[in-house]
Amino acid sequence: MSRAGRYLVAASLVATACNPAPPGPALQVVGESTRIRLEDPVPTRSPWFDGAKLSLVGARGETLGIQVLQRRPAAVSLRFDDPAVHVRGYAVEAFRARHGSTAMYGGTQGAGTYPDALTSSDAPATNPAYFEIVIAREASPGARTGELIVGDRRFPATLEIAPVTLPPLPPYVWAYGDPRELVWDTDPTGDPPRAKPSPKELACIETFRAYGVLLTPDVHLDWWPERKHLLAGIPDVPVNISKEPAIAREQVRRWIELTEGTGQVPFAIPIDEPRTPALRAKVTSLAQAVREAGGGPGRFHYAVTDVPREEYGDLIDLYISMSAAHRTGDRYRRWTYNGAHPYAGSMVLDAITPGTRTWGWIAWRYGIPTWYVWDALYWHDRHNRDGAPLPGRALDPRSDPVSFDDGEDRGNLDGVLALPAPDGCQPTLRLAQIRRGMQDRQLLDLARRCDAAATEALAAKMVPNALADAPGKGRASTARPSWPTTEIPWEEARRRLLALAACDPTR
Repeated sequence: MSRAGRYLVAASLVATACNPAPPGPALQVVGESTRIRLEDPVPTRSPWFDGAKLSLVGARGETLGIQVLQRRPAAVSLRFDDPAVHVRGYAVEAFRARHGSTAMYGGTQGAGTYPDALTSSDAPATNPAYFEIVIAREASPGARTGELIVGDRRFPATLEIAPVTLPPLPPYVWAYGDPRELVWDTDPTGDPPRAKPSPKELACIETFRAYGVLLTPDVHLDWWPERKHLLAGIPDVPVNISKEPAIAREQVRRWIELTEGTGQVPFAIPIDEPRTPALRAKVTSLAQAVREAGGGPGRFHYAVTDVPREEYGDLIDLYISMSAAHRTGDRYRRWTYNGAHPYAGSMVLDAITPGTRTWGWIAWRYGIPTWYVWDALYWHDRHNRDGAPLPGRALDPRSDPVSFDDGEDRGNLDGVLALPAPDGCQPTLRLAQIRRGMQDRQLLDLARRCDAAATEALAAKMVPNALADAPGKGRASTARPSWPTTEIPWEEARRRLLALAACDPTR
């Protein structure tokens, strides 16, 4: 066993010794979107495991994720007798939150120990152990057999491959990542160059891409030659422009020239969350400069993280906000970002189940083409430095997972979808939950082609309302979300989508 593996096993055993065993089954299997607090009871029911056998259902091209919860951690392995079904195992490291994230993050399970960080392992011995089951697109439909081994216990496993094929997962999610974090992790000094991605940044980009997430900063003009290949095929390209109208005009003209005929449209968010009249006046002035430079729909999109306002006129091309999008009556192009109950599931460590899985369903119901994540690599609290030099307080999740703390709002791993690793980024269960939700979004698309009415009804049942239609008001709403906060209904809905999408066996 590797040194890291021994550490994870020891940490899990210490947690078990320090906390009384919770009630519920000694062994249970849940999906990746169950947010576990290890001090809580283990779920008594599971659609994957009945105490005697493991039963999975998936589409060709789909990646399934399961967590094996075990009261007394032992080595766990999973296999299937088909080379078209590939199993990846992960040890899961848990972090102790001293306090729950504050109300801005839309609900918390409170202080406690939360499994999250993933380390590749063929036979993980942590609680939980995590497995991804990757079904090849060329796999034939039908049943596969295998075995789940937990310590000295063996359980038969079955995987039913549905006659449904998911296409490659598009980057439905854009996650901002500051390239400096990849340098500050080992050398927290100054402002390192960012035009050319470092090997660590490239490795992080590939890690996020495996979960269906585009990791990139907003690109400066002089960065474009070194970064444009990383954004090939991306229709909306995040770019950086000045807040000074005269400079922005020239930058916008140049961006339009660089992307003309490529099928890509640059967009920029130069002023974030303009909460005061003065800031909104600057938004309007800068947006006017963008139009004067040739910007506008299909050429260069000026975006604002705000709701439509009369003072903006028709100068805003893209609104990005949890409270901007309605199901009906929209006249503007809209995205959304991050999440908090009751608008969307939260991405913090102590989020309520199913967390970021909701994003795929909400995006499908509300016609949101891209979900924006700020931030994905917030490893230093650079926005709460109180005048101190960059980079700010370094994150140490093993002592305290609070990543953002402005004295009022505190978030456990807020803005942290991956953790620092020697050669790049260490993925998390919360990143896997995003992929689960976006695969659900793909299944919704396929199911709608077969039975639009049934698919719409199922989506409405799972997410009656969200975003601007949610009942809460303000950033710290106490309203409950409209969707289920246990995972079983979500898995049942996914299997229903598989059945609906199977109307055409060629897919």
